[in-house]
Amino acid sequence: MSETRLIVNADDFGLSRGISDGILRAHHHGFLTSTSLMVNMPESGHALDRVSTAARLSVGIHLNICKGKPILPPRNIPTLVDTGGAFHPPAMMIGKLWRWQVSARDLEREFRAQIRWMKMRGFNPTHADSHHHMHIYPAAATAFMRALSAEGIRCVRAPRCSAWPKAGNLGGPHEGGIIRRLFVHGYRSALQNTLLRKFHSADSRVSLSQQARRDSTNLKSHWMATFENLPGGTFEFACHPGLPERGFSETDAIHLQREQELRLLLDPEMQGVISRSGIQLISYRELVAAPQLSEEGPDHSVCKVA
Repeated sequence: MSETRLIVNADDFGLSRGISDGILRAHHHGFLTSTSLMVNMPESGHALDRVSTAARLSVGIHLNICKGKPILPPRNIPTLVDTGGAFHPPAMMIGKLWRWQVSARDLEREFRAQIRWMKMRGFNPTHADSHHHMHIYPAAATAFMRALSAEGIRCVRAPRCSAWPKAGNLGGPHEGGIIRRLFVHGYRSALQNTLLRKFHSADSRVSLSQQARRDSTNLKSHWMATFENLPGGTFEFACHPGLPERGFSETDAIHLQREQELRLLLDPEMQGVISRSGIQLISYRELVAAPQLSEEGPDHSVCKVA
């Protein structure tokens, strides 16, 4: 029987100070192994400043085309922005992606600019994913692949989603009716096995069932059941922890979820379940061989560029 390896990755690093500080607390005192940085947020610089205290944290990039303003001048990427120069909100951007109303060239340019923003500050992203999973839509997937290839990023979040324990529902843990779930499951699996196969990724991203995702009262038991039932292989568990922050949390639609997930990531009982289940916690760095070894052994930095 193969070993079970698990990447526990927090999205939205840099979105606010409370979120960034919560992510670092979950890494220092819990079982969080990786995070993904939103580089175009006002607090992204604060997030990178704090990373120096977390040498073993794997820091990737959370590519963002649906919140805030772009890194590039808006005139250079006109299909991605509104008349005020800001990204279109998520629902509108998803609609534009489905209708192929977004330029692949604009997408690739902005993706590369965001990656380079991080590199220019001395950090080479260990992996890439995107805010609201925008990169997996057909109109964006090729631009995502080209940008990562050009910038030398070797690891990506697995498009494929699975749930454990198995609920027996066809189409996996996706939202909607059976036809939609089957389509989404098939498309995500195909994307992982074709366009993105050149990159390193987990076998699947672990996702809770529709019912479990909405059951905040019993979220702890759902997490525990997931970890107790993981099969052999390599998986990613994505989460959104954060601390409350005055001036931000009041308008954050998932601020209560962030606080609850942070508590679970720090919960000793949860860590005990992971240990008893024989799960090996890894980061995205362990998905690929270290490029070089020092005299003291493997490099456990956050891939800081010299």
